[in-house]
Amino acid sequence: MRKIRIVFAALFIIPILILSLVYAFLPALFLRLFKLKDAENRHLARCGHFIGNSILFFLGVTVHVDGKENLPPTGTICFVANHQSLLDIVAFVGPAHLWATILAKAEVKKIPIINLWCYALGCIFIDRKSPHDAIKAILKGVEQLKQGRSMLVFPEGTRSKSGRIGELKNGSLKLATRSKTDIVPITIKGLRAGFEHLKGCKRVHAYVSVGKPIPTAGLSNEEIATLHEVVYGTIAKRFDELPGQV
Repeated sequence: MRKIRIVFAALFIIPILILSLVYAFLPALFLRLFKLKDAENRHLARCGHFIGNSILFFLGVTVHVDGKENLPPTGTICFVANHQSLLDIVAFVGPAHLWATILAKAEVKKIPIINLWCYALGCIFIDRKSPHDAIKAILKGVEQLKQGRSMLVFPEGTRSKSGRIGELKNGSLKLATRSKTDIVPITIKGLRAGFEHLKGCKRVHAYVSVGKPIPTAGLSNEEIATLHEVVYGTIAKRFDELPGQV
């Protein structure tokens, strides 16, 4: 049944992605030629929102979003989320209607059209086999945040194999602490059942919860050293509160 649902979804999703070369990237190129960068980003974000919603709709996944009132009205944000599924970013740009630079593995650059959307998001690619490359990526991310571009970080480093929240690596939070950017914790639950553990024909219900901002400006060295525990505690607490399966 899982394969049937994915093949059925792909019959609609693949044409939507291919056609995005026309309805998303051609207008974006036109706007860029006229140096209308903000309009270009807004257009791509709207198209990304449409594609994200479409992917989840055809996979039979409903994502419930709460807490968007916690988002700061202005300013740059470092979103920090637990990593459940390949659908996490889809839910972030789709139902959550958020848009941010993402740290992505270098292999994604080889996937046609998906790589274009990564560039649209301003992805920073990392060769996970190279510690030096990871350091360079963090430095690039800090510059992005300082220049006013929000970022999405998955500090577990990889998708959860069990569905539970893994260890949050403190190094990923250097993006926020070095740029003095507020952290907004994002809790994701249930998306594994929408793809990796997709079963049967019932509609899947998943959850994305936006937490309250955690300021990083003015933190002492001791507070920075334990910041990952604060962020982990916030995400883990909300994870346990949310309904749905792991």
